[in-house]
Amino acid sequence: MKTIKEYSGIINAAIAAMTYDGPASLFDPIRYTMEGEGKRLRPVLTLAVAEAMHADVEKAVRPALGVELYHNFTLLHDDIMDNSPTRRGRQAVWKKWSEAQAILSGDTMLSVAMSCMVSSGYTDSQRLAMVDCFNTTALAVDRGQQYDMDFERRGDVTLDEYIGMISLKTGELLAGACCIGAICGNAAASVLKAFREYGISLGIAFQIQDDILDVYGDEATLGKPIGGDILNDKHTWLHICAMAEAHDEMSEIYDRKAAGAEKIDAVRGVYDRLGLRDKGGCEVERYLECAVQALDGAGLSADAHQFFVDLAHSLIGRKK
Repeated sequence: MKTIKEYSGIINAAIAAMTYDGPASLFDPIRYTMEGEGKRLRPVLTLAVAEAMHADVEKAVRPALGVELYHNFTLLHDDIMDNSPTRRGRQAVWKKWSEAQAILSGDTMLSVAMSCMVSSGYTDSQRLAMVDCFNTTALAVDRGQQYDMDFERRGDVTLDEYIGMISLKTGELLAGACCIGAICGNAAASVLKAFREYGISLGIAFQIQDDILDVYGDEATLGKPIGGDILNDKHTWLHICAMAEAHDEMSEIYDRKAAGAEKIDAVRGVYDRLGLRDKGGCEVERYLECAVQALDGAGLSADAHQFFVDLAHSLIGRKK
């Protein structure tokens, strides 16, 4: 097994080598997006699982690239829906160009991502399985995004509903990235099941950690303003727990329509008093342990098993 840095280096090289045939106005936003310093977590998972299944890593690069293209496509559209002006420390595509351009270039990224799932070097059954996995994953992410949008119009979202939503929106994408890598190696159905469970639990942990970082992270490191979820009234793990434990206090903050730094400080004060940062950290660790336990069904070598354990636990200390 390679290191995370080595896998991400392979993906970054593939991104740098990408060529586009068409108007610059369509593809410049894609180049701009793909050149951003992302974590490359999803394609790293695809390559790592493929290698763990004894597949040719070089052949798995295009499917992994498709996973990263799809992930970034969702970010272009998410930034419009969330009215988020920055992404990874730079202007969001809709802000730099326009909403219409971000939508069209994002749609193009989706098409290119799909084409990566029918790469040469794989059997017809493997390509069909990759396309099916890709589409199933995309539909799950779409359902999760719709739930997320629906939750914005509700004040009674439960923690179980939230976990269900992020298991779709975040977990299923990590699960799909793993399963596409497993398909590259002709893995058995039981192995795909194990990696799907790993990916979903990893995604839930990842999102709860992201919720915490949005409030308690470092703006320069995150590449986006701190407190965006609070300002946009997002239903995060922290917000839902605070509403359940201190409903009147939270309602008073929102009823008086506090804005900007005042609103962030007031809501963060409730989180601090309830100890939600530490409680959230415990939940992150709990879901990471679920992810690690799921690996027992994948039949991995000791080296491969340790890689996926280390990758999961590296999320606890992530800063961005």
